[in-house]
Amino acid sequence: MTEKPDDTAGHVDEQPVGTPAPATKPEPELPKFLSNPEKMDIVLFILLMAMAVYSICMIPLRAWLLTHPLAYTLLVGGYTSAVVGGANASVGNGVFWVYLLCTVVGAVKFMPVYWLMGRRWGMEFIDMSLQYMPRAHRMFRTAVEKESSTMYAWVIGLVPLGYLPGPVPGTILNAVAGLLKIRFSIMLAWNVVCILVVNGLMMWLGYTFGEQVLDVVNVINRYLLWITLALVGVAIYRARKQVAKK
Repeated sequence: MTEKPDDTAGHVDEQPVGTPAPATKPEPELPKFLSNPEKMDIVLFILLMAMAVYSICMIPLRAWLLTHPLAYTLLVGGYTSAVVGGANASVGNGVFWVYLLCTVVGAVKFMPVYWLMGRRWGMEFIDMSLQYMPRAHRMFRTAVEKESSTMYAWVIGLVPLGYLPGPVPGTILNAVAGLLKIRFSIMLAWNVVCILVVNGLMMWLGYTFGEQVLDVVNVINRYLLWITLALVGVAIYRARKQVAKK
């Protein structure tokens, strides 16, 4: 008796003709300033990385800075440093106008770099910066594409909010100003005015409630360093875990 040949031997499944191939997720294209950088692009990218490292280094220093108000206002320059500076001025530990001027330096120090990035890299830089903020990304892209005079007014009008707590990214506003070719001297002067107004108000609050603010600062300072180090450790652990998964 002859055996029936096994039809399954050596059989290779073939995809039916006309069936589309499985869709593959396209890899995001690198911006031109990263894929084909010129000398100025390299300089700006190094500055961008340096600013990121600077910001990370400031995280564990927050506890130390709370008890060194002059360094706090000069290195950070945000509204919190203005409150702390005003509180110290109220008890004779420093002069309020010195603290205020230092907050201007601390808050405006990176503004020229972001303006230049927006001026040189344009919408690609905005896309990269706001890729994880889809709502803000759509708003900025739509406004920039319209190129209306209203956009200029919105950018300038929102700058003060960039120095207050909230979702308005002041760095992106200055980059958009560069993209729109708003003169650097105008944006620098307007940023300085906004910082003086916002931090001046915060410093007044710190001066008015000085002793209460300093009591809170002392309590925070007691635990903030350990909390900060714990958060940094968690962030590093999660980042390494995600890399290991990939």
